[in-house]
Amino acid sequence: MKKYLILFIVACMVMCLIPSVGMLFYPTTKTSENKPMAEAPKLTKEDGSFNEAVFADFESYFTEHIALRNPLVYTDAAIQSALFQESNISGVIRGTDGWLYYASTLSDYLGTDVLTQRQLYNLASNFRLIQDYVQSKGKTFVLTIAPNKNTLYGENMPYYKSYIVNPDHSAVLLGDLLREQNVQYLDLFRLFQQQDEVLYLKRDSHWNMKGANLAYNGIMDALALPHTDYSDTTPVPVENADGDLNKMLYSFYGEPETDYDYQLPGNYTYRFGKDVESGWIITENAQGTGALLMFRDSFGNTLIPFLSHEFSTAYYSKGEPNALERYMEQYDPDCVVIEKVERNIANYLKLPPVLTSPQVQLPENLTIANTDTTAHVEVCMNDANYYVFSGLLDENRVQTNSDILVRVNDRVYRAFQTEEYGYMLYLKQEELTEASVQVAVYVANSDQCVQVLYAQMNIPQ
Repeated sequence: MKKYLILFIVACMVMCLIPSVGMLFYPTTKTSENKPMAEAPKLTKEDGSFNEAVFADFESYFTEHIALRNPLVYTDAAIQSALFQESNISGVIRGTDGWLYYASTLSDYLGTDVLTQRQLYNLASNFRLIQDYVQSKGKTFVLTIAPNKNTLYGENMPYYKSYIVNPDHSAVLLGDLLREQNVQYLDLFRLFQQQDEVLYLKRDSHWNMKGANLAYNGIMDALALPHTDYSDTTPVPVENADGDLNKMLYSFYGEPETDYDYQLPGNYTYRFGKDVESGWIITENAQGTGALLMFRDSFGNTLIPFLSHEFSTAYYSKGEPNALERYMEQYDPDCVVIEKVERNIANYLKLPPVLTSPQVQLPENLTIANTDTTAHVEVCMNDANYYVFSGLLDENRVQTNSDILVRVNDRVYRAFQTEEYGYMLYLKQEELTEASVQVAVYVANSDQCVQVLYAQMNIPQ
């Protein structure tokens, strides 16, 4: 009996040592996560000083490079899925019938973080400002929001359905306000809900190629541009979809699922960027027409092959905040498209695109009040060619549908409206040569316009 106990202990020790000792011979060199792997820890920094984070760096390196890491991750996920019907990855929700969902969409699904009416109005106002800027340059603008998978196909979410506290979705509510403000908005929620078949992948957070084709046709129709319509094309089913959630949960060993191949001609080339995952892409197509500037996220990956087939030049950016004015001045596109997933649409409340807001006239029914509104100016962290004027409004002076105007010296601009009571205005540094400027902030309501702040402000040098 003692002999078997010793053998058992030795076997356990060997099994525990294999991942660490195995690093010397077969370290893990590939990861299914969309990030670079941790580098080997260094005792010193570039300046020669001691690296205080050496132990934390070692922990990260060891965790990601231990031998057999990917098979072990897969084995753990498979056991927990089979026995407990649970996901062992916090970022993935395991649904019924093999469906996987992105955990960051849970607050939208449950309705626990629905934007307030003021935030929704501000968000719609920001997109109206963006559209006005684009149209002032004689260009076409379209906004579209990619729905979260569980917004369209939530029937396979697990027990979470009983915890829904609000059936409303911020992005759906936003659509009504966008239409009220005459923003050129492609409503993919309605478009996808009108389809009879499921157009998202089961083990990926994105739409399949049929869904991408539907969104592409919708975008081109919204731009009022002629284009190749693949709706009557029968795509070829292919077992090649290794979804992002599939990789997160099962590493490199998850089962691929069926997607569809439209056998697109692929007559475009990459002038910049190596593939659809690149943050900045320029494609060229001698057979295309016009130029497209598109700010997009990962839902745009499957749109690129369709759109690049239509435009002679297409520019795709994942950068935030969107460098809208700089890119429009540099590349002179014919049309601008913003595509953003539902779970991140509120980013435009925090980091609106960098552009000079349109100038406006002050309303005649102007009054002045002493309020707690604040203001400050700084060099833009995202583009040093701009100053940013921003602050918080006295919320007692703000109504749900209030617009914010900012006067700098003798020019009045519509400001971006951030969060509930914030505002933000970008101005090019070349437009402000004085050491200080007069700044006034106005809250414009339907019945009156109130000056809520006046200040003489020094411009940072």
